Amino acid sequence: MINPGMVRSFFSSLSAAGRSKAAARLLPALTSVLLILSYPKFDQGWLAWLALAPLTYYILGCRSVRAALAGGFGAGFLFYLGLLYWIYPTMRAGGVEPAVSALGLALLAGLLSVEFALPAAFGFYLKKAGPGAWPYVFAAGWVLMEWAKVSVNLKGAWFPWFTLAYTQWQYTSLIQVVSVTGLYGLSWAVCFTGALASVTLFGRVGPLRALLRMAPAALVIGGLWVYGADVLKKVQAPVGAVALKAALIQPSIALYDKWEPARASEIEARIEGLVKSAAGSDLVVWPENALPGWIEEKRWGGWVSRLAREGKAYNLVGSVSRGDGRRVAAFLIDPAGAQAADYHKRVLVPFGEYVPFRDLLGKFVEPVAAMGEFYPGAPAQQLMTVKGVTTSAVICYESVFPFLFRSDAARGAQLFVNITNDGWYLDTAAPYQHLLVNVFRAVETRRPVLRAANNGVSAFIDPYGRITSRLALNAVGVLSAAPEIDPAAAQSFYVLNGDFFVFGCMMLCAAFLLAVLFL
Repeated sequence: MINPGMVRSFFSSLSAAGRSKAAARLLPALTSVLLILSYPKFDQGWLAWLALAPLTYYILGCRSVRAALAGGFGAGFLFYLGLLYWIYPTMRAGGVEPAVSALGLALLAGLLSVEFALPAAFGFYLKKAGPGAWPYVFAAGWVLMEWAKVSVNLKGAWFPWFTLAYTQWQYTSLIQVVSVTGLYGLSWAVCFTGALASVTLFGRVGPLRALLRMAPAALVIGGLWVYGADVLKKVQAPVGAVALKAALIQPSIALYDKWEPARASEIEARIEGLVKSAAGSDLVVWPENALPGWIEEKRWGGWVSRLAREGKAYNLVGSVSRGDGRRVAAFLIDPAGAQAADYHKRVLVPFGEYVPFRDLLGKFVEPVAAMGEFYPGAPAQQLMTVKGVTTSAVICYESVFPFLFRSDAARGAQLFVNITNDGWYLDTAAPYQHLLVNVFRAVETRRPVLRAANNGVSAFIDPYGRITSRLALNAVGVLSAAPEIDPAAAQSFYVLNGDFFVFGCMMLCAAFLLAVLFL
């Protein structure tokens, strides 16, 4: 996974940069580059274990908190410009002027840079605690930042698209720990390794002593790998499992064609052909907002009902709904053509499906969703049942929120179905970035995930985060999957105990901050 020669070269370059004040100012930018390369489409996740070393080396050399904040902000800004570059072509495809599109990307990158600036300031003050504890506590502080940016969405709005843990999505053995600690345990490990490397280099010790100081990082990585490999080695086919035959349809309908009345018949014909080709399935999953209209309209509601009856299968259909208010929704249609259950999206996309802080921003920002603003669904909605399998539907952006999956798993969900429309993102890295978060939701809950995307990437992910089948981006077709549902499957430690790891990090940070302030 890691080339030793490249690592030695990296550390030599980092040490040389640290001895030059001019070069030291570029260290935060190096962190940005390494993190960008860790993500799709580059997918060099091994670089993430070194990525925070340049930034933390820079923080250790700062003489003021202002300098630390500036370095953190710069690293975050450059990183998010590279990670979220797809914002620009997405806005341009929607007819937004180039200058406004560029400004939108820059403003978002600037706002999200807080995620790097705050840990940088924390790391600066933490230096008083001494180098021995610094990497451990700095990594704990990073974890608190990641947890806060995810959890704030319970009541507010943020865009928690990135965590350090997500860089490891391809390394199946390493990610098994998230079934115990959530993604935060893996983020801590990645941050700790980079921070320990910077402390070791900053101390300018000899090679042998440097190796000894880096031993904890090797133990962390090795321990995660051994634990995960042991978990995977013990995986056995569940006795008495229920095999559910599922078909995920991927129509690849151009985003701005969907609401064109002249295209409605063409869209209808394409989807109907895909649904009929899924004959023999127990469950047919349509992507988010698959219908080119409201499901309450007789034409569309009747059409979906007919297809379910003809195919004699459950159909989980993504659609906008008027219902008791405008909703982004999913409807379970039973083989008799009746609506068996529904689900209303709980966490909406800021500025795409609603305007956050409307009292403050409403007079400046118009809703950008094509059909106006929507209302969020209740936090704990009734789960669906498909052929005896308790199923949780989650829509699009909701896949980035572990608390939704953990809550539904705790209430008995045996299968997760994520429906999305990533047509907004065109042929960029965004659909792949969006796919990988579902890998973590599967491992966290130890439940399989079916993902149906309008233009891809549709996939079946098993409870250990292995993508067993997928449809390529922009392909038109049907993905068949047969998740084995174990009625006796135990809840994961994370589902049962929640964010205990985060609370441990919280206590560690509080203890050291108090020591720094009062001792």
